[in-house]
This record gives sequence, C-alpha cells and structure tokens, in this order.
Amino acid sequence: MLFPIREMNISVVWCLLVLAFVIKTLFSLTAHYFKLEEGGERSLCITFAFFFFVKAMAILIVTENYLEFGLETGFANFSDSAQRFLEHQGLESQGPISKLTFKLILALLCSLIGAFLTFPGLRLAQMHLDALNLTTAKFTQTLLHINFLSPLIMVLLWVKPITKDYIMNPTLGKESVPLYVKII
Repeated sequence: MLFPIREMNISVVWCLLVLAFVIKTLFSLTAHYFKLEEGGERSLCITFAFFFFVKAMAILIVTENYLEFGLETGFANFSDSAQRFLEHQGLESQGPISKLTFKLILALLCSLIGAFLTFPGLRLAQMHLDALNLTTAKFTQTLLHINFLSPLIMVLLWVKPITKDYIMNPTLGKESVPLYVKII
C-alpha cells in the first residue's frame, strides 16, 4: 500500500486532461480561421492577441495591494523550491528564472488564450444580442443581462478593495457582520 505522500491526486490529471482538450479545440478553431482565404479573421486574431498582451502586461504591473492574484508569493515559493531542488542535485544556480521573465511568459500565455477566445467571445456577444431581440419580457431580459455580466462580476472579485471591503466586512445595518471569514 502506498503512503499518502507518494500517492498521486487523480483529480489533477483529469483537470489537466480537460484543459488540454479545451486548448486543442480552441487551437483547432483558430487554425481553421487562419486557413480561410479572406484573411479578416487572421488579422482580427492577431490584433486581439496584441491587445490581450498589452492588457496582461498592464495588469501584471499592478501591485498585490490592489489585485489578489498571489503571484508574488507563488513566484517566491516556486523560486525557493526550485533553488533547493537544484542545490540538492548539486547544481549551482541563481534560481530558475527572473520575475520579469516569469511575468513576460505569463503575459504571452494570456495573449495566446485571449486570441483563442476571440471568436467564441464574439459568438457569445452575438447570441446575447439575438436572445435580447427575441425576448420581450423585462424579467427575461434582466436575467439575460445578469447571465452576460456574471463573468465580469467574477473577475471583479479578484480586486482586493472590493473583496476586502464589501465582502469581508459589509455594513449590514448597524452591525458589521462578515459574509466571508478568511481561515489561515
């Protein structure tokens, strides 16, 4: 019988498989758009890739005081672990990569994913407009708007002032009751 330390978490394998299949499908879709003769889709993908690269670089410049990504502590832990591993192997190194190189690779990866998601995002926006045009009930239109904006709301939860001030310590009447308690 294996000890718990030596066992492998199979859920990580399933998550990596799903991620690999999703990236393969998005890559196939983008490659199909690149093969078309008109070329408008190709230039749109390249434009959005550069747009998402600049956007990712701008987001990575923001300090951890405002955006709660955990990149600083994650990179520090990774560097320390990699340096200890290299020392254990008998190799001398200053560390795996610099923080700037790490952020540049992360921005390139984000721009690639943004380019892959360009056409699915445009398709989602077109489906949203079509659904709004076909619906006359105000309640259904409100639900459609909430459905369309819910990813933006989830992204805004990464902003520290919103999360810490309004979710961790909301002012509900006279008492300040936390909706979410951070367990260390």
